[in-house]
Amino acid sequence: MTRVGWLLLSLWLLCGCGWPSNGDPPLTPRELKSDAARLSLVRFSPDGTKLAAGGANGEVLVWSDLSGWPTKLESGRVAPLINLTWSPDGLLAATDLERGFVGWQFGMTKPDRVELPGLSAPAVCLAFRPHVKQLELVIGSRDGSLIFLDARGLKQLKPDHHGAVKQVAYSPDGQSLITAGADGQLIWRDAGSRKVIHAVKAHDTEISRLLLSPDGRLLITGDWNGRITVWDTASRKPLRTSEQPEAVSGLDWLRAQLVSASWDGSLRVWDVSSGRCLRTFDTGQPLHDLSVDPVTQRIATVSLNRSVRLWELPK
Repeated sequence: MTRVGWLLLSLWLLCGCGWPSNGDPPLTPRELKSDAARLSLVRFSPDGTKLAAGGANGEVLVWSDLSGWPTKLESGRVAPLINLTWSPDGLLAATDLERGFVGWQFGMTKPDRVELPGLSAPAVCLAFRPHVKQLELVIGSRDGSLIFLDARGLKQLKPDHHGAVKQVAYSPDGQSLITAGADGQLIWRDAGSRKVIHAVKAHDTEISRLLLSPDGRLLITGDWNGRITVWDTASRKPLRTSEQPEAVSGLDWLRAQLVSASWDGSLRVWDVSSGRCLRTFDTGQPLHDLSVDPVTQRIATVSLNRSVRLWELPK
Protein backbone atom coordinates (compact mmCIF):
# COMPACT_ATOMS: atom_id res chain seq x y z
CA MET A 1 0.00 0.00 0.00
CA THR A 2 1.26 3.50 -0.84
CA ARG A 3 2.00 6.12 1.79
CA VAL A 4 -1.18 7.97 0.75
CA GLY A 5 -3.16 4.76 1.15
CA TRP A 6 -1.79 4.19 4.65
CA LEU A 7 -2.60 7.80 5.55
CA LEU A 8 -6.21 7.47 4.38
CA LEU A 9 -6.61 4.19 6.25
CA SER A 10 -5.20 5.72 9.44
CA LEU A 11 -7.55 8.69 9.21
CA TRP A 12 -10.50 6.37 8.71
CA LEU A 13 -9.61 4.30 11.79
CA LEU A 14 -9.18 7.40 13.93
CA CYS A 15 -12.16 9.42 12.75
CA GLY A 16 -14.88 6.82 12.41
CA CYS A 17 -16.94 4.94 9.85
CA GLY A 18 -16.64 7.27 6.92
CA TRP A 19 -16.81 4.38 4.45
CA PRO A 20 -19.30 1.52 4.44
CA SER A 21 -18.03 -1.72 5.92
CA ASN A 22 -18.25 -4.94 3.92
CA GLY A 23 -17.39 -7.12 6.93
CA ASP A 24 -20.61 -6.71 8.92
CA PRO A 25 -23.35 -9.19 7.96
CA PRO A 26 -26.79 -7.88 6.95
CA LEU A 27 -29.43 -7.87 9.68
CA THR A 28 -33.07 -8.86 9.43
CA PRO A 29 -35.26 -6.73 11.71
CA ARG A 30 -38.45 -7.68 13.45
CA GLU A 31 -41.22 -5.24 12.52
CA LEU A 32 -43.84 -3.97 14.94
CA LYS A 33 -46.76 -2.91 12.75
CA SER A 34 -49.18 -0.08 13.49
CA ASP A 35 -51.79 2.01 11.73
CA ALA A 36 -49.99 5.26 12.62
CA ALA A 37 -48.55 7.47 9.93
CA ARG A 38 -44.87 8.47 9.84
CA LEU A 39 -43.44 7.39 13.19
CA SER A 40 -40.50 9.64 14.05
CA LEU A 41 -39.76 9.00 17.76
CA VAL A 42 -39.16 5.79 19.72
CA ARG A 43 -38.29 5.20 23.39
CA PHE A 44 -38.06 2.17 25.68
CA SER A 45 -39.19 2.67 29.28
CA PRO A 46 -36.36 2.60 31.86
CA ASP A 47 -37.27 -0.96 32.92
CA GLY A 48 -37.65 -2.17 29.33
CA THR A 49 -41.25 -3.34 29.85
CA LYS A 50 -42.81 -0.83 27.45
CA LEU A 51 -41.96 0.70 24.10
CA ALA A 52 -43.41 4.05 23.05
CA ALA A 53 -43.44 5.61 19.58
CA GLY A 54 -44.56 9.04 18.42
CA GLY A 55 -45.69 10.23 15.03
CA ALA A 56 -45.50 13.23 12.76
CA ASN A 57 -49.25 13.76 13.16
CA GLY A 58 -49.26 13.76 16.97
CA GLU A 59 -50.04 10.08 17.52
CA VAL A 60 -48.58 8.21 20.52
CA LEU A 61 -48.40 4.39 20.60
CA VAL A 62 -47.30 2.11 23.43
CA TRP A 63 -46.43 -1.58 23.23
CA SER A 64 -46.65 -3.48 26.54
CA ASP A 65 -46.32 -6.77 24.68
CA LEU A 66 -44.04 -6.73 21.65
CA SER A 67 -45.90 -9.67 20.17
CA GLY A 68 -49.20 -7.76 20.08
CA TRP A 69 -50.76 -4.60 18.70
CA PRO A 70 -49.93 -1.24 20.33
CA THR A 71 -52.25 0.84 22.47
CA LYS A 72 -53.02 4.21 20.93
CA LEU A 73 -53.04 7.03 23.48
CA GLU A 74 -55.24 10.07 23.03
CA SER A 75 -52.72 12.89 22.74
CA GLY A 76 -55.07 15.55 21.42
CA ARG A 77 -52.27 16.60 19.08
CA VAL A 78 -52.13 16.92 15.31
CA ALA A 79 -48.76 18.66 15.01
CA PRO A 80 -45.58 16.55 14.79
CA LEU A 81 -44.25 15.35 18.13
CA ILE A 82 -40.65 16.39 18.73
CA ASN A 83 -39.84 14.69 22.04
CA LEU A 84 -40.82 11.51 23.85
CA THR A 85 -39.49 10.86 27.38
CA TRP A 86 -40.13 8.39 30.22
CA SER A 87 -39.78 9.37 33.88
CA PRO A 88 -38.16 6.90 36.32
CA ASP A 89 -41.61 6.04 37.76
CA GLY A 90 -43.42 5.38 34.48
CA LEU A 91 -44.73 8.75 33.31
CA LEU A 92 -44.55 9.04 29.52
CA ALA A 93 -44.32 12.64 28.31
CA ALA A 94 -44.58 14.06 24.80
CA THR A 95 -44.06 17.59 23.46
CA ASP A 96 -44.96 19.28 20.19
CA LEU A 97 -44.43 22.77 18.84
CA GLU A 98 -48.05 23.86 19.21
CA ARG A 99 -49.53 22.85 22.56
CA GLY A 100 -46.68 22.01 24.88
CA PHE A 101 -46.64 19.01 27.21
CA VAL A 102 -48.95 16.00 27.51
CA GLY A 103 -48.26 12.83 29.54
CA TRP A 104 -49.61 9.51 30.76
CA GLN A 105 -48.88 7.93 34.13
CA PHE A 106 -48.55 4.16 33.79
CA GLY A 107 -48.71 1.56 36.53
CA MET A 108 -52.48 1.83 36.87
CA THR A 109 -55.34 -0.10 35.25
CA LYS A 110 -55.59 2.64 32.65
CA PRO A 111 -52.92 5.29 32.02
CA ASP A 112 -53.85 8.57 33.70
CA ARG A 113 -53.56 11.48 31.26
CA VAL A 114 -52.02 14.77 32.41
CA GLU A 115 -51.50 17.99 30.48
CA LEU A 116 -49.58 21.21 30.98
CA PRO A 117 -51.29 23.85 28.82
CA GLY A 118 -50.65 27.52 28.44
CA LEU A 119 -46.86 27.58 28.12
CA SER A 120 -45.43 30.95 27.17
CA ALA A 121 -43.25 29.43 24.43
CA PRO A 122 -43.51 26.19 22.41
CA ALA A 123 -41.90 23.19 24.13
CA VAL A 124 -39.06 21.41 22.32
CA CYS A 125 -37.51 18.96 24.81
CA LEU A 126 -38.07 17.65 28.31
CA ALA A 127 -36.24 15.81 31.09
CA PHE A 128 -37.18 14.45 34.52
CA ARG A 129 -34.87 15.04 37.47
CA PRO A 130 -33.86 11.76 39.14
CA HIS A 131 -33.46 11.10 42.88
CA VAL A 132 -35.99 13.67 44.08
CA LYS A 133 -38.88 12.98 46.46
CA GLN A 134 -41.48 14.70 44.29
CA LEU A 135 -41.84 15.07 40.54
CA GLU A 136 -39.53 17.68 39.03
CA LEU A 137 -39.01 18.27 35.35
CA VAL A 138 -37.60 20.84 32.96
CA ILE A 139 -38.84 21.84 29.52
CA GLY A 140 -36.59 23.44 26.92
CA SER A 141 -38.38 26.03 24.80
CA ARG A 142 -38.09 27.29 21.27
CA ASP A 143 -37.21 30.79 22.53
CA GLY A 144 -34.19 29.45 24.47
CA SER A 145 -35.77 29.63 27.91
CA LEU A 146 -36.21 26.84 30.47
CA ILE A 147 -39.49 26.07 32.23
CA PHE A 148 -39.23 24.16 35.52
CA LEU A 149 -42.13 22.30 37.13
CA ASP A 150 -42.03 20.98 40.71
CA ALA A 151 -44.20 20.93 43.81
CA ARG A 152 -43.96 24.72 44.03
CA GLY A 153 -45.39 25.24 40.54
CA LEU A 154 -43.95 26.62 37.31
CA LYS A 155 -40.91 28.82 36.97
CA GLN A 156 -39.43 30.13 33.72
CA LEU A 157 -35.81 31.24 33.38
CA LYS A 158 -34.69 33.76 30.79
CA PRO A 159 -33.06 32.50 27.60
CA ASP A 160 -29.39 31.58 27.77
CA HIS A 161 -29.22 29.90 24.36
CA HIS A 162 -29.45 31.91 21.15
CA GLY A 163 -32.36 30.06 19.61
CA ALA A 164 -34.15 26.93 20.72
CA VAL A 165 -33.08 24.59 23.51
CA LYS A 166 -32.84 21.32 21.56
CA GLN A 167 -31.78 18.83 24.25
CA VAL A 168 -31.92 18.69 28.07
CA ALA A 169 -30.50 16.06 30.42
CA TYR A 170 -30.02 15.66 34.16
CA SER A 171 -26.95 13.87 35.48
CA PRO A 172 -27.71 10.39 36.88
CA ASP A 173 -27.32 11.69 40.45
CA GLY A 174 -29.72 14.57 39.76
CA GLN A 175 -27.20 17.24 40.77
CA SER A 176 -26.48 18.78 37.37
CA LEU A 177 -28.58 19.89 34.41
CA ILE A 178 -27.09 20.12 30.91
CA THR A 179 -28.77 21.86 27.99
CA ALA A 180 -27.80 21.87 24.31
CA GLY A 181 -28.96 24.45 21.83
CA ALA A 182 -29.54 25.20 18.20
CA ASP A 183 -26.63 27.62 18.70
CA GLY A 184 -24.22 24.70 19.30
CA GLN A 185 -23.72 25.66 22.96
CA LEU A 186 -23.58 23.33 25.95
CA ILE A 187 -24.65 24.91 29.25
CA TRP A 188 -24.16 23.27 32.66
CA ARG A 189 -26.36 24.28 35.62
CA ASP A 190 -26.52 23.34 39.26
CA ALA A 191 -29.81 21.41 39.37
CA GLY A 192 -30.72 22.70 42.84
CA SER A 193 -30.10 26.42 42.40
CA ARG A 194 -30.59 26.26 38.59
CA LYS A 195 -27.71 28.71 38.16
CA VAL A 196 -25.31 28.47 35.21
CA ILE A 197 -21.92 27.09 36.21
CA HIS A 198 -20.32 26.59 32.77
CA ALA A 199 -21.01 27.28 29.09
CA VAL A 200 -19.05 26.30 25.99
CA LYS A 201 -19.45 26.52 22.23
CA ALA A 202 -19.43 22.76 21.61
CA HIS A 203 -20.50 22.40 17.95
CA ASP A 204 -20.54 24.56 14.84
CA THR A 205 -24.14 23.59 14.15
CA GLU A 206 -27.27 22.49 16.02
CA ILE A 207 -26.78 19.78 18.62
CA SER A 208 -29.20 17.00 17.74
CA ARG A 209 -28.53 14.48 20.53
CA LEU A 210 -27.34 14.54 24.15
CA LEU A 211 -26.49 11.41 26.15
CA LEU A 212 -24.89 10.79 29.56
CA SER A 213 -23.17 7.58 30.58
CA PRO A 214 -24.90 5.59 33.35
CA ASP A 215 -22.15 6.55 35.84
CA GLY A 216 -22.36 10.22 34.81
CA ARG A 217 -18.68 10.51 33.95
CA LEU A 218 -19.10 10.96 30.19
CA LEU A 219 -21.34 13.17 28.09
CA ILE A 220 -21.91 12.40 24.39
CA THR A 221 -23.11 15.04 21.95
CA GLY A 222 -24.06 14.63 18.29
CA ASP A 223 -24.92 17.23 15.66
CA TRP A 224 -26.59 17.56 12.27
CA ASN A 225 -23.23 17.46 10.48
CA GLY A 226 -22.49 13.95 11.78
CA ARG A 227 -19.99 14.91 14.48
CA ILE A 228 -19.99 12.94 17.76
CA THR A 229 -18.02 14.34 20.70
CA VAL A 230 -17.20 12.65 24.00
CA TRP A 231 -16.90 14.99 27.01
CA ASP A 232 -15.49 14.52 30.49
CA THR A 233 -18.21 15.76 32.82
CA ALA A 234 -15.82 16.55 35.68
CA SER A 235 -13.62 18.91 33.64
CA ARG A 236 -16.37 19.73 31.09
CA LYS A 237 -13.79 19.39 28.34
CA PRO A 238 -13.93 17.33 25.13
CA LEU A 239 -11.96 14.10 25.13
CA ARG A 240 -12.31 13.01 21.48
CA THR A 241 -14.40 13.57 18.38
CA SER A 242 -15.61 11.15 15.71
CA GLU A 243 -17.44 11.67 12.44
CA GLN A 244 -20.14 9.90 10.49
CA PRO A 245 -21.22 10.91 6.97
CA GLU A 246 -24.74 12.11 7.82
CA ALA A 247 -26.61 13.74 10.71
CA VAL A 248 -26.67 12.08 14.13
CA SER A 249 -30.37 11.21 14.47
CA GLY A 250 -30.04 8.87 17.46
CA LEU A 251 -27.63 7.95 20.29
CA ASP A 252 -27.82 5.33 23.01
CA TRP A 253 -25.70 2.91 25.02
CA LEU A 254 -25.30 -0.66 23.78
CA ARG A 255 -23.74 -2.32 26.81
CA ALA A 256 -20.41 -0.45 27.26
CA GLN A 257 -20.38 0.82 23.68
CA LEU A 258 -22.19 3.62 21.88
CA VAL A 259 -24.66 3.11 19.04
CA SER A 260 -25.65 5.91 16.68
CA ALA A 261 -28.30 6.31 14.00
CA SER A 262 -28.00 8.38 10.86
CA TRP A 263 -30.09 9.68 7.99
CA ASP A 264 -27.96 7.53 5.67
CA GLY A 265 -29.73 4.48 7.14
CA SER A 266 -26.74 3.15 9.09
CA LEU A 267 -26.45 1.90 12.64
CA ARG A 268 -22.90 2.40 13.88
CA VAL A 269 -21.28 0.93 16.98
CA TRP A 270 -18.48 2.97 18.55
CA ASP A 271 -15.71 2.30 21.04
CA VAL A 272 -16.03 5.30 23.36
CA SER A 273 -12.52 5.10 24.80
CA SER A 274 -10.86 5.46 21.37
CA GLY A 275 -13.62 7.11 19.33
CA ARG A 276 -13.24 4.37 16.71
CA CYS A 277 -16.19 3.02 14.79
CA LEU A 278 -16.26 -0.75 15.27
CA ARG A 279 -19.16 -1.87 13.08
CA THR A 280 -21.62 -0.46 10.56
CA PHE A 281 -24.99 -1.99 9.66
CA ASP A 282 -27.06 -0.70 6.74
CA THR A 283 -30.79 -0.76 7.57
CA GLY A 284 -31.95 0.31 4.11
CA GLN A 285 -34.01 3.26 5.39
CA PRO A 286 -33.16 6.74 6.72
CA LEU A 287 -33.21 6.56 10.53
CA HIS A 288 -34.97 9.28 12.51
CA ASP A 289 -34.57 7.93 16.05
CA LEU A 290 -33.34 4.93 18.02
CA SER A 291 -33.65 3.51 21.52
CA VAL A 292 -31.94 0.53 23.18
CA ASP A 293 -33.86 -1.83 25.48
CA PRO A 294 -31.87 -1.67 28.76
CA VAL A 295 -32.67 -5.33 29.49
CA THR A 296 -32.41 -7.21 26.18
CA GLN A 297 -30.16 -4.68 24.34
CA ARG A 298 -32.43 -4.81 21.30
CA ILE A 299 -32.36 -1.62 19.23
CA ALA A 300 -35.63 0.01 18.15
CA THR A 301 -35.61 2.40 15.16
CA VAL A 302 -38.19 4.47 13.28
CA SER A 303 -38.00 5.78 9.73
CA LEU A 304 -41.08 7.95 9.10
CA ASN A 305 -43.30 5.00 8.19
CA ARG A 306 -45.91 2.90 10.04
CA SER A 307 -43.66 0.43 11.83
CA VAL A 308 -41.01 0.21 14.53
CA ARG A 309 -38.14 -2.08 13.64
CA LEU A 310 -36.26 -4.12 16.25
CA TRP A 311 -32.64 -5.11 15.67
CA GLU A 312 -30.50 -7.64 17.50
CA LEU A 313 -26.83 -7.05 16.79
CA PRO A 314 -24.60 -10.13 16.86
CA LYS A 315 -22.15 -10.12 19.74
